Amino acid sequence: MPATRTRLSPRAWALPLLVLATVGVLAGCTSGASAAEQTGSIAYVANLANRADPGATVAIVDTATGTSLPHVTTGTLPSALAASPDGTRVLVTDEGQDKVTMLDTSSRSAIASATVGLEPDAVAVAPNGKLALVANLGDNTVTPISLPSLHPGTPIPVGVQPTAIAIAPNGSVALVANFGDNTVTPISLPALHAGAPIPAGSQPAAVAVTPDSQTALVADFQTSAVTPIVLSSLTASPAIAVDGNATGIAIQGRTQTAYVSGGNALTPIDLTTMQAGAPLEVGVGATAVALANRGAVAWVCTDNGTVLPINVTTGHKGKAVRLGGQPSAIVIPPAARS
Repeated sequence: MPATRTRLSPRAWALPLLVLATVGVLAGCTSGASAAEQTGSIAYVANLANRADPGATVAIVDTATGTSLPHVTTGTLPSALAASPDGTRVLVTDEGQDKVTMLDTSSRSAIASATVGLEPDAVAVAPNGKLALVANLGDNTVTPISLPSLHPGTPIPVGVQPTAIAIAPNGSVALVANFGDNTVTPISLPALHAGAPIPAGSQPAAVAVTPDSQTALVADFQTSAVTPIVLSSLTASPAIAVDGNATGIAIQGRTQTAYVSGGNALTPIDLTTMQAGAPLEVGVGATAVALANRGAVAWVCTDNGTVLPINVTTGHKGKAVRLGGQPSAIVIPPAARS
């Protein structure tokens, strides 16, 4: 596809509508993984670049110092990211060129790329680090990719406009949020077989799985809610209302808490009770979230081109780091072992 192609995924075209309502856009299309120990400190931020099409860079932020580092060039319209379990690689979906780019975290540079389906909009990496799954919004498929070879396999048909994907920590199943038909498609692993779609809320935009691999949480953008899915039965539980249009989810395993970005806030959800707590104010549209400092700090992408640190215990907001572009996803890889 030509590099100058202009396209807007649900997370992009939602923004102009939602700014008028002072809420956020779709985000959270990272690996979808939960993390009990957030040991990394370098964040990678997909800019989507719909404000400067055909932008082709991923921003890098040192969360320990709150500083922006040199950006890395990938393909056009970078929209989502996922880190390898060992922290040595980050995968980036480049929607404008229908490909996935692999970044090396030691050199912070692009080292390989592979062609996938039409308009890839989400990516997840399996816990064993040998498989990635890419959700292709434009042709309603998921492309399996062997790692580290970055060799794509046979596409798997899923629902309409797949825009988020997560893999259970035990590696048994992947969950694909289908924005266009309000469902979630389970994909059994390692068989790579798509099961019957599971009803979710309106416009499911992000998905994450709890550390015990028992429950998936689906962010329902249009209905401002999170739908839990019991993985043993692949059935949906009653939705949990959150603040504003739900856009992304980060899970802290140690405290059994999920943080849902949406509107101008983060909504905490107690995973032991499945009850939402008081929202943590962001002050501007929250478009994605990842955890750092062993889960003590949420780094939130915002619709004004910044990432903002928030202490999840006190709600205190730190200094925003300005990146420009349109931050659409954030991942903080674990610290790579030497």
